Amino acid sequence: MALLEVKELRVYYGQKPAVRGVSFKVERGEVFCLVGESGSGKSSVFYAIMRLLPPYARVSGSVKLEGKELLTLTEREMRKVRGKEVGMVFQEPSLYLDPLFPVGEQIKETYEAHFKAGEREAYEAVIRAMRKAGIPEPERRYRAYPHQLSGGLKQRVCIANAIVCEPKLVLADEPTTALDVTLQRKILALFRKLKEENKAVVLITHDFGVVAEAGDRVAVMKEGKIVEEGPVERIFDRPSHPYTRRLLSAL
Repeated sequence: MALLEVKELRVYYGQKPAVRGVSFKVERGEVFCLVGESGSGKSSVFYAIMRLLPPYARVSGSVKLEGKELLTLTEREMRKVRGKEVGMVFQEPSLYLDPLFPVGEQIKETYEAHFKAGEREAYEAVIRAMRKAGIPEPERRYRAYPHQLSGGLKQRVCIANAIVCEPKLVLADEPTTALDVTLQRKILALFRKLKEENKAVVLITHDFGVVAEAGDRVAVMKEGKIVEEGPVERIFDRPSHPYTRRLLSAL
């Protein structure tokens, strides 16, 4: 059984289709990349999986996590999935970090939402996650506020927040956008490390360079549909769809 199985996923905003019958599977121990230009529908897939679309969006199809259908869960049941079973890394960390609280306390809040833990246990879980995310001096950074951190460190805080509960699956939406090449490579190395721990990562990106660096399999999206899917090496060496060839030629 695949860890994540998406079947015939459709998303409409009013009468406008954003995702049109998308299907794919993600196995444990792999980085699956969903790639396409802006407006291709890839971020709508991300938000549909996590049930975070706006109220006016209509969703149909199936999203199963280890055989459990996510689209029919109540919101209360879904809150138990978010963070604990599936971690989320969003595109712009500044929008998801509260400027009024130290970053360590924000990660700790995620942990305490899913586990009954004492103060010391929760603190140690946060420090482990921050260290795993490559944050230097995590004990000191724990007390830092978002405005005191660089863009790269804020993104690592978001990754620490996504992995603090040791989820089976991490969804990351354009996690390296606006980062320099050095930081980008370090962030992608973190995702490869998760793969080595038999976790799965769904990496949503517009950048085939990111796919080449971190991906095992890739699905190419265009106008709400997957037009090509396969191992990264095959897609790079022998792309079959004209759209894929056009994206690669721009690399």
